[in-house]
Amino acid sequence: MLLYAGQRLAAIVPTLIGVSIVTFGLLHLVPGGPAVAMLGMAASDPKAVAAVTRELGLDRPLPTQYWLWLRRALGGDFGMSTEFHVPVSSLLFPKLEHTLILTAGSLVYAIVIGTILGITTALYHRSLFDRLAMLFTLIGASAPVFWIGLLLSYLFAIKLRLLPALGMTSVLGPPTVLSVLEHLILPAFANAIIALAVIARIVRSAMLEALVQPYVLAARARGLPRWRQVVVHAFRNVLPDAINITGLQVGFLFGGALFVEVVFGWPGLGYLIYSSIQARDYVTMQAAVLIVSGVFVIVNLAADLARLALDPREARR
Repeated sequence: MLLYAGQRLAAIVPTLIGVSIVTFGLLHLVPGGPAVAMLGMAASDPKAVAAVTRELGLDRPLPTQYWLWLRRALGGDFGMSTEFHVPVSSLLFPKLEHTLILTAGSLVYAIVIGTILGITTALYHRSLFDRLAMLFTLIGASAPVFWIGLLLSYLFAIKLRLLPALGMTSVLGPPTVLSVLEHLILPAFANAIIALAVIARIVRSAMLEALVQPYVLAARARGLPRWRQVVVHAFRNVLPDAINITGLQVGFLFGGALFVEVVFGWPGLGYLIYSSIQARDYVTMQAAVLIVSGVFVIVNLAADLARLALDPREARR
């Protein structure tokens, strides 16, 4: 078990290096080069282009640029924002906190509703409820996140006026926990739809397989209550699969936050990336993409280790 955990920890090192190389390369793939892209109309001035090139170290060889950028990034220094002229870290970390709040809310929706839906559809296999629920999950897994967000915003914020449509807190008073939770309901649910549908389908499939295993049939033959057969005996063996797929979905929830935050005006990393692209602030965009990618890799590692703790047999597969 410890050997497997060490192998998984060692495997993320080249993955993170690859992520950093791809993220670094984003700055050099923009049309005209990074200096021209950042300056926009001002790029017609050769002196301005030369100044930005020197300031960002773009006149050095690429390996040198990468090493200097990676060393600064590991120390929390992502450079200066070309739009706001402040350190990128001062923009990045407050937005990361907001995105984590949105991701946590989405994860609660996805885990609770997805797991309950997966278990109940397995218990009522081939019933009308099962078919309708699976149709809902199929549509939910296929629908674009921004489209779901727009529909929810139109229905609950504009037509019914039950929930706020934009922002993270109310502009009518000081921010409170209740205000944040109220603004979190719609964007978190919109962001969770795809993950919810995937978790429900995986849990349903694993539960159907578990319900016909000998240990569940033996529990049924001993006259144990139905809930005990499902929760204690069946779901316990479904849990590793559920945790594994949930860990994968956290990364996708981070990615979906880009669209959800723009639709609902949620001030997180996704909205920062969107604003940076509009403002041609590629330094900030590069740092934000690196953080999102790193979180995705680390969360997947945590999910693998949690799965291993629940089912040590995974180390032998």
